[in-house]
Amino acid sequence: MTINAMKLHRKLQIGATVIAVGGAVLLVPFGYTWNQNRIALAQAKDAGTAVVVPEIAPVPEPTPTLITGKPVRLQIPSLGFDLEVADGVYNAKNGTWSLSKDKAHYALPSTQPNNEEGNTLIYGHYRKEVFARLHLIKEGAQVNVITDNGYRFVYTYKSTEVFSPTDASVFDYQGEARLTIQTCSGAWMQNRQMYYFHFDRVEKI
Repeated sequence: MTINAMKLHRKLQIGATVIAVGGAVLLVPFGYTWNQNRIALAQAKDAGTAVVVPEIAPVPEPTPTLITGKPVRLQIPSLGFDLEVADGVYNAKNGTWSLSKDKAHYALPSTQPNNEEGNTLIYGHYRKEVFARLHLIKEGAQVNVITDNGYRFVYTYKSTEVFSPTDASVFDYQGEARLTIQTCSGAWMQNRQMYYFHFDRVEKI
């Protein structure tokens, strides 16, 4: 091999080496980028399967607590009423209810005052010491019923209605808690006047 041929061969070897090295150099950033992309995709996939949004369970509404008690006092501030309330018992032999000259009476067969449902019936004579001025009550007037266990049940007056003495439908009432006050009315006190009060709230005293 001549000197010129040897020089040419040497140049070709150097050129091949440079090309090989250059290609490798070019492949390094490409391989790095591909690997980084592969890692990022794997992480995104893992994150997508790992992130779980828990379902929010509905919060149950609190169950109302029943509060009740037997009436011992009736107050109507707008009329200046502050009456003791005694038990009202029905006498089946003579068909009458227990009455007094200066007290109201809670009809024991009716529902005790409470914050949920039913009708509480309090009745009394049409006398100046009891309910003679009840017909003067105005719509929206407040009534307080005090119970033997230290609660004040607050009611608001809504309406009035007249019944015959033999009508006992007041004991058939079903619905929201309310108070009914009964007294006599008419020229000869022959009727039964019912005053209806809507339950508002109950307070511990």
